[in-house]
Amino acid sequence: MRLEPHRLVFIDETSLTTKMTRLRGRSRCGDRLEADAPFGHWCTQTFIAGLRVGELTAPWVLDGPMNRAAFEPTLQPGDVVIADNLSSHKSAKAQGISQIKRPML
Repeated sequence: MRLEPHRLVFIDETSLTTKMTRLRGRSRCGDRLEADAPFGHWCTQTFIAGLRVGELTAPWVLDGPMNRAAFEPTLQPGDVVIADNLSSHKSAKAQGISQIKRPML
């Protein structure tokens, strides 16, 4: 890998949900706290990207949680993918094209 660092692809994702909205807050004594929070319309969005030596590849936002069908990175034969141990990262397409290495925790 020292001779071909361009083949390394680090892939990770992060997500947020409207359930993360605080339902309670604080205000000065005597003042009413006014804020908006979604009610009954909980949504999840996921951001995923691959990091190569010189660029960020395939950044995109998924409207929903990460699942196996959504995880199909843009890889070339011989690329080495480094990802965490999330079950959606273990797709047959990713394992067939690349060698997946999982870090020891």
